[in-house]
Amino acid sequence: MASCPYTWVRSLFGARGAAPPGEPAKNLMVRVVRDGEERVMVSLPSRSARWLIELIPADVVARIREEQIPLDAITADLGSQAVLYPRPIFSLIEPGRQVEVWLE
Repeated sequence: MASCPYTWVRSLFGARGAAPPGEPAKNLMVRVVRDGEERVMVSLPSRSARWLIELIPADVVARIREEQIPLDAITADLGSQAVLYPRPIFSLIEPGRQVEVWLE
């Protein structure tokens, strides 16, 4: 069983309403793995991607910027899109932690 009860329960039911190919995204997905163990798996409404920077903790935003991931440009791009389609948004891989964000 995963250490996070939400992750364990979610794994019983599978992904919640992933969009079929070619259809608008339904969910903004955020996954954090620490030391090889999934610690966070969050599903938010896809429209949440439009204010992505506000959803990410400040220390993670700083680290993302250090890795030269253009988070501001990504957020502006997502905010300007009338329809959000499934796609990867970004991933941050560092020793001991991996953060993945995508639309599905």
